[in-house]
This record gives sequence, structure tokens and C-alpha cells, in this order.
Amino acid sequence: MSSSLKYQLALTLLKGVGTASLRPILERISPEEIFNTSPQELTSKYAVGTLCIQAITNFKDWNRVEQEIQFIESNHINTYFLTDKEYPFRLRECADAPLLLFAKGRLNWNDSKMLAIVGTRNNTAVGKKFTENILSVLQALPDIVIVSGLALGIDTIAHEEALRNKLPTLAVLAHGLDRIYPSVNRRLATEILNTGGCLLSECKQGEEPDRYLFPRRNRIVAGMTDATLVIESDLKGGSLITANLAFGYGRYVFAMPGRVYDSKSSGCLALIKTQKAQLITSADDLFYWLNWSKDNLTPPEKCKKVQVFSEEENTVLAHLSSGEEKHVDFLLQSTGWPPAKLAVVLLNLSLADQIVSLTGNKYQLI
Repeated sequence: MSSSLKYQLALTLLKGVGTASLRPILERISPEEIFNTSPQELTSKYAVGTLCIQAITNFKDWNRVEQEIQFIESNHINTYFLTDKEYPFRLRECADAPLLLFAKGRLNWNDSKMLAIVGTRNNTAVGKKFTENILSVLQALPDIVIVSGLALGIDTIAHEEALRNKLPTLAVLAHGLDRIYPSVNRRLATEILNTGGCLLSECKQGEEPDRYLFPRRNRIVAGMTDATLVIESDLKGGSLITANLAFGYGRYVFAMPGRVYDSKSSGCLALIKTQKAQLITSADDLFYWLNWSKDNLTPPEKCKKVQVFSEEENTVLAHLSSGEEKHVDFLLQSTGWPPAKLAVVLLNLSLADQIVSLTGNKYQLI
């Protein structure tokens, strides 16, 4: 265990001091030097603020540091400090990145594609099936890691399906690595580790899954991935927090659409409506937007099947072939059909995205 871990842990225990305050200092000196440099020099040479100086000077909790080191060593936990080469580089780009991460297991998160899959704890059968379908296709990618939060519902399904499809998976926890929450997922956590996956947290031993820790956990999920996929979510909840954080970090956000009046779809629809998330209906959408496939995929919204039209529909299309707006009276006169028949044909062509209805009873080719 590196001797510098002592001072890295001490930095995480400073009261009222976070990454934003310490990052500029850590770009110039090491954690050990921070504690062994005089307050006067920290101020004059490194422009360390008064509150930060006081927190460093008054720090006395070295017993807690030693207890944590013993726990880390006895449980074979890997640590990643903000300035380490192995620290998740995507997460390091975030202003509120944790100073120190604790991990059981190892994953190559810096050379892999990283996808977060999150969603409601009370998923529907549709949400489960959608998750299964996405991951059954993604298993064709040799270098992708599935990230989620080990919560019940979609998180659990994402981890389980990743394992089923032999994809490495990373579970980010909102508590210390001395426990698993929810306890029902202990076996799943063990399986993740046994199959080359990883459990990750910024929490130390003894830190319980308090409510305020879940949003902090979600920022890690959002920050260390290329994209976040939300599969079913209410308007409030952890999934929306993760999605909004990912959007704020400039990462891709995707959402599974659902029924307008289904509360479990309301969060996804809100993300799509506010243009924070791209609507996704299949894994092909991920391949296209993230450029994860070598195939020259057509943008999802422009994909059209080869369509066969009836004789009547072809007649109307021919009358509109000039691209100019045509009044319904013109079409009635040209075809000689009764209004009811023309109305049916126009409706079918509208639903097939061939024509558009304009104001004043006019129609035009799309």
C-alpha cells in the first residue's frame, strides 16, 4: 500500500473542503506535501485559502485514517486518487469528482466503452424486456462495461443481464465496501466480482446508505460513463438525477419512450421533451449516436421501410408529385372520388409519412 494513501485519506476527511478547493493545489504538490508545508508557504506560494488552511492545520483524525488503511489492506481494496493515472479519466473531467475512490475488483474503465443503465425500482415487464433486448445486442461489443447502481429494479436487471451476456459490469455503491445494500443483492454483488466485474464507492467503511449519499453516488455513475440510458422513471427519483447530471457533464443521455399516461414513463418523456435525452428504441440507436458500430447506420429518425402503396394511394401521390400545395377540392376533382374515399386515402398517406396536411384543407408531399 502506497505511503501516500495516508495523506490522500486525510484530505477526504477535511471538514468543509472538497475537490473544487483542493484540485488547484493538487496540480502543483502532493497530498503529503500539503500536510507538511507551512501555512505561510501554502498561502504565499500556492494561494491556498484561509478555510482550507484552517482545515489542514486543525486536522487530528489520524486514528480514523489508520483504521481505514487497515480495512483497505485486509480486504484487498484498490484505491484511485484524483491525480492517479488509473483514476477514471471521464470522471476526473467533472468539477465535483471524488478525491478518492475505493474498489473491489478491477476493470479497465479507461480503455473501454462505458454505458450507464438506470431506471425505476418498480419496473414493468416492458422495461425489463427492453433492458434484456438492449444488452443481448451489446454483448457483440468486446470492450464495453455496463455501469449501474445495484439498486432494485432496472439497476439489478442491467447487472444481471450484463452477466448473462458475459459483459463486465460495474456497480457504484452509496455506502462503504463493508456492506451491500440492498442486502437481497449480496449474491449479485458476489457474482459481479467473481466474473471480473467491480464494486466502486467513494464512501469509507461504516458509512451507511443515507439518503444524501445516493445523489452523490449518481454523479459517479453519470461522470465515469460515455452515456446514460434511462429505462423507465418517474418525474422524481435517482434516475432523473443521474440523467440531469450526465446532461450537465456534456455526456449523451438516452431515454426509453413509453405510454403518455404511465407514471413510470413520465420521467423519460420529460427528458425527451426538454431535449436532454435522445429517444431510443433499440441498440442500433446507441451504435449510431455513440459511433460504436463500424456499420454505416442511417440516423434512426430517418430510417424508413420500403413501402408499397395501393393504386388509389399512388394516384394521389401522382397528383401531388409537383411538390406544390394542393387543395382537397383539386384532389376531389382530379380523382372523381367521393369525399369519404379520398379522406381515407389521405389519412393512410399521412400516417405513412408521405404527405402533410396544411392549413386551409391543403396537402403536400413531405
